[in-house]
Amino acid sequence: MKTQAARATKRPTHRSEGGRARLERDALRFLASYEVQLIDFARELVATPSPNPPGDERDVIALSRERLAALGYKNLKSVAIEAARPNLVGEIVGGSPGRVLMLNGHLDTKPAGDRTEWETDPYDPVLRDGHLYGLGAADMKGGVAAMVYAGAALGQLDVPAGSLKIGLTADEEAGSHFGVRFVAHREEFSSDAVLVGEPTGMKSGWAYVAVASRGLSCFVIRVHGTQMHSGLSDQVDSINASVKLAGVLSRMAGEFRPSRTQDGGAGGHVTVNPGVTLKGGVYFGVYPGEAEFGVDIRTVPGMTLSGLKADLEVFLERLRREDPQLVVTAESVAGLDWMPPCSIEPGHALVATCHWEPCRPLRMDRFGPRRGFPAFRPSDRVPCLPLTGQTRTSQSRTLSLPPASTPSRR
Repeated sequence: MKTQAARATKRPTHRSEGGRARLERDALRFLASYEVQLIDFARELVATPSPNPPGDERDVIALSRERLAALGYKNLKSVAIEAARPNLVGEIVGGSPGRVLMLNGHLDTKPAGDRTEWETDPYDPVLRDGHLYGLGAADMKGGVAAMVYAGAALGQLDVPAGSLKIGLTADEEAGSHFGVRFVAHREEFSSDAVLVGEPTGMKSGWAYVAVASRGLSCFVIRVHGTQMHSGLSDQVDSINASVKLAGVLSRMAGEFRPSRTQDGGAGGHVTVNPGVTLKGGVYFGVYPGEAEFGVDIRTVPGMTLSGLKADLEVFLERLRREDPQLVVTAESVAGLDWMPPCSIEPGHALVATCHWEPCRPLRMDRFGPRRGFPAFRPSDRVPCLPLTGQTRTSQSRTLSLPPASTPSRR
């Protein structure tokens, strides 16, 4: 299928400031003409389930590949560790070799949970009062649609040098083993800089430019007790593992504060989320001999896994000293033990590029809402006009990258 974009005559570009202004104006004109198609594409993405877990991005990647091809992207390639977990990259190529900017987004979502709790079905993309409702609309299928069309606009402008890549990845919601951790080492995904199009802000979708991202470290806290017939609990000295666990859970929520090493003032806050998973006991009539809860900890630059483990052990040892009957251990979760925090220098050329004229209301924050944006809710939504605004922002970041020293390619 050929679109109007594919048939359009590319406009020549100029290196002067006036030429750059015309370049941006032409790009925005293209985006305005394709606003309806952009929103429709976002709706198609939302209507294509990709919950993780269990994790299967084949359908949503196939849909994206078809759209990228129709919009003129070149060098399309899917790569995967397992067939059900594909990643996709496409490229808009300039007139000559140059620096490469990648726009990155993930196409998996959190699970829908109890669908009866949703105001609208999570896979029925509903437009209402200027918002698109559906699972993944904000995190981050709306952003993916915006970036895809931003690249398509660039493809109509006969850019003289460099290229733009779109990298669409799997498994962001469950550790990224099948996604960015894999593709970061693939030549197809190599670039000089990467812009992740996750939304920022709690009350508006694009409140600031995030220059740091929290990491993730997950543990299972397990308590051991006395498993036996519950009818004997008043006659035999015994330890109820679930009751003991409840005490640990409460104490952790109120008292555990990991330490951190400052790294030049990146700022941000560590968050501790105990009880993200919870289970214990066997069945009625059986006194619980084991119980456990999961805790995820959102880390900041300056923290290390070894330091976090040491802090956790100090905390648990204090509880053991206070209660000699408490048998409690902490175990890292395989694959989610350590996703490191990261940051970029606020003075980096890419950050400066993000502060384009139409985006001046955006402030620069030390920390983005990584893993903190309220996107996964029964009213998951993305504003449709800001969605186009993100397209414009993405376009500006592509067109206006200053001629700073080239970062090392990763």
